[in-house]
Amino acid sequence: MSKKIAILVSVLLLVVLTACGTTATPLPQATAEPTIAPIPTIEALATQTSPTGTPTLEPSAATSSDAADINLVFIQLTDPLDEPQFYCLDVPGSGTAVRLHVALQVHTCKLIETAEDELFALDYPGPGQVIMEAYDLCLEADGTTAGPLILLRPCSDSPKQIFKVDSDIIRIGDGIQGGLCVAADPAPDIATGGPSHLRRDVALQPCNPLDPAIPRWIFGLFDY
Repeated sequence: MSKKIAILVSVLLLVVLTACGTTATPLPQATAEPTIAPIPTIEALATQTSPTGTPTLEPSAATSSDAADINLVFIQLTDPLDEPQFYCLDVPGSGTAVRLHVALQVHTCKLIETAEDELFALDYPGPGQVIMEAYDLCLEADGTTAGPLILLRPCSDSPKQIFKVDSDIIRIGDGIQGGLCVAADPAPDIATGGPSHLRRDVALQPCNPLDPAIPRWIFGLFDY
């Protein structure tokens, strides 16, 4: 009987071992390559926004300016009159003592290093306007008939700020009254100090008849 039991136990062990060897579950195998998200570019990051809509990365600042180039010039009387160093359109005073509310004059032309109150740009910021770039102010006639002075005022669309350069003549814009020109005062000069520092008033005068010396101008940068 014991021999039969031993044989039965052996058969059962063989069945168990066979079952374990044939039913073992193999390890799972990957069926496809994993997906890797691409690295975002700087341009993409610059356009990403947070949940509140605020950019998470500021774009780079522009590397070039879109400001217009300004060509600065002296506006000089063509005839030196009684001033060997010539007269230039000028704002009274200089440096911290410049008097921007006072009418323009012609004054002994200055060295370019100290001439910020004698340098202008024509046709800027708009056609016909004349700007003194150092103070961001434009020439403006104080009236529309003969006699008004020329002042510096904030640049605007006023027709009194439109001047037309006609060869060597500066005429007030056509929209006001024809025949008026920017001219120096024909009266004798006024000394302003120093051996050669002279001035004259400037006003709108009829272009004809005028002493041909006082309404004629030349534009450029000069070595005084």
